[in-house]
Amino acid sequence: MKMTFNPSVMATLVENNWGWFLNQKVAIENYCESVSDGDSRRSYSCKEELFAMSRPHIITQHHRGTPADLQTGLETVAMGTSGSHDMEKAKEEEPKDRKSRKRKRKRRSDLNTGEAAAMEYHKQVRTKLVQAHTAFLSLGRASGLFQEIPADIVPVGKPFLDWGPGNSLADLCDLARLTEDKRPLAVSQGTPSEESRDIFNRLVLVDSDQPIVKCLLGSRYLLPPRSSFLLSDVTRMEPLVQGGLKYHLILMDPPWENKSVKRGKKYESLSPRQLFQLPIPALAAPGCLVVTWVTNRQQHMRFVRESLYPHWSIEPVAEWHWLKVTRAGEPVFPMDSPHKKPYETIMLGRFKDQSEDPMEMSLPRHKVICSVPCVIHSRKPQLDEVLHKYLPPSPICLELFARCLQPNWTSWGNEVIKFQHLDFFNEDKAFPS
Repeated sequence: MKMTFNPSVMATLVENNWGWFLNQKVAIENYCESVSDGDSRRSYSCKEELFAMSRPHIITQHHRGTPADLQTGLETVAMGTSGSHDMEKAKEEEPKDRKSRKRKRKRRSDLNTGEAAAMEYHKQVRTKLVQAHTAFLSLGRASGLFQEIPADIVPVGKPFLDWGPGNSLADLCDLARLTEDKRPLAVSQGTPSEESRDIFNRLVLVDSDQPIVKCLLGSRYLLPPRSSFLLSDVTRMEPLVQGGLKYHLILMDPPWENKSVKRGKKYESLSPRQLFQLPIPALAAPGCLVVTWVTNRQQHMRFVRESLYPHWSIEPVAEWHWLKVTRAGEPVFPMDSPHKKPYETIMLGRFKDQSEDPMEMSLPRHKVICSVPCVIHSRKPQLDEVLHKYLPPSPICLELFARCLQPNWTSWGNEVIKFQHLDFFNEDKAFPS
């Protein structure tokens, strides 16, 4: 599918030498103004609660929730001392019973290999991230981008839809593994609802130049114009390869293995062996830009850089970062938090195919993408606006492990339409077709 841009509604609020400040809510709403829904047309907007990140997850004395309170904290961070005084003060104010419980735990003074590697990486990127944040904050305050959350807006603590064990899209994909009909299915406003039920393991094409609301699997979904998707698990990706398209951009957010995922059972993770089997060389056009979201574990970064990308004939060319901030502009975690960082890594590479000369645009080695994150776990910002300048004209784009759709993109995942459910949108107004 070809990627297009609407210059009248841009999700990029600020662009400077450090990178971009994005509004993810605007990016989602870019295709929601005139939606075909049966005999009428409706306008939808993304629910405000999804991006009501008003305060950091960890509050320190330098983070009080308003833009005016941030400058002192930023100066402290820039000097490399952020967090130490606050951590000491927090320790002094700890209840005695908590202190006694901590004393009973086995003390460990040395960092393990993974922790030492993570600290070293943080030291390498920290200065750039702090400087980028300071620049974004200054521009954002001057232009009124940072704001307080209205009192009547309450952030959601859990996803709106509680997909039970028997009803989740991922579970249904498991049940549908034996589906034989793999022919592409074109869906439009006039497609019979009975045909729209059989959407597993086949490429579904939205045959409309306007967004549509469609009943799929017994629920109503908002489908972007000229989008396409494959709802399947990792063992049923053949329809993508058989479709014959070669993509100029492949974006992916793999479900990385980690202990918190195993404990919380938030989603099924994939092993390195399973990631090796993804058919990237069969899907990539010469010079294809491959963009991978990676957790902050150094083990995963080394795996992508030294094993996974070379296995796919991809040359690593850049490492960018996503800096997550509140609506007031504060990092969602202290920059030097020993547990969680307010940023994630994006690794970019180019597919090397010697069969023909690729059309490549050089990539900067480091950029920062800053935005207010969605309150729902692991929903990443859309990157089409910031990546288009590094792609050929009218690029063909694919997202893997997707949980939402984009206009003119192809998306694959076992929950690929999850965030297109109408429960994630407000109906603003209706008007005749």
